[in-house]
Amino acid sequence: MPVQTGSRPVPARRGCPYRARVAVTSRLDSILGSLDDVGDPDASLEVLCRASAGALGLSGAAVALILTDSDPGSLASSDERASLVVDLEFTLGEGPSIDAHNSGHPVLVADLAASTRWSTFAREAVTAGVAAVFALPLQVGAARFGAFTVYRDRAGPLGEGVLVDALVVADVACEIALCLQAQVPPGSLSQVLENLAAQRTVVYQATGMVLAQLGVGPEAALATLRARAYALGRPAGEVAADVVARRLGFDS
Repeated sequence: MPVQTGSRPVPARRGCPYRARVAVTSRLDSILGSLDDVGDPDASLEVLCRASAGALGLSGAAVALILTDSDPGSLASSDERASLVVDLEFTLGEGPSIDAHNSGHPVLVADLAASTRWSTFAREAVTAGVAAVFALPLQVGAARFGAFTVYRDRAGPLGEGVLVDALVVADVACEIALCLQAQVPPGSLSQVLENLAAQRTVVYQATGMVLAQLGVGPEAALATLRARAYALGRPAGEVAADVVARRLGFDS
């Protein structure tokens, strides 16, 4: 049976309904309606990101999974730039998704160029065409595991009612992710988690190698690895793979 949400029934997906129990605005109706015909449950998060960006008047959206307090990875996104925002956060160890996850509160930056919150992330994101960024934590009770992060290519606050709708979308994204994990179909979230964890394992392995090469502590080794990735203009995961394969080394 569908779950009644405001004036519109929200369809159930394999016994896992999307329970956004608020009055459905026209924006939410459009977003939730986009999920009606998604045949592949694993595609639903990307569909949700794309639909949210369009309906909420934003340039892009991403669901960021955070395995540790400063370790985000893109689980789904509407476009390459949205993925880039999350990749920059992992490479630099700072950004809105990380702060939203750590604090459990929305992080809303209407003018990234004027912000002093993250000097390096802000500069790089603005260069990539991101003018405003808004991150909402994915959480169930006190448990948090990521953020729903949206951006816009022009500065300015979210429009009237948009934040409320975006919070509902974050709840929907959270439930989809949990439902996919519970069902564990082939190629589902569980596999994505495994792949993302494997990528992070390479980073941590490379950090250990940098630690041994430079004789520094773990935090300094990871910072050095991230700094090299930033200097090379490459994702930290790629640079880490080069270190593990001994194509790249560090010396004092």
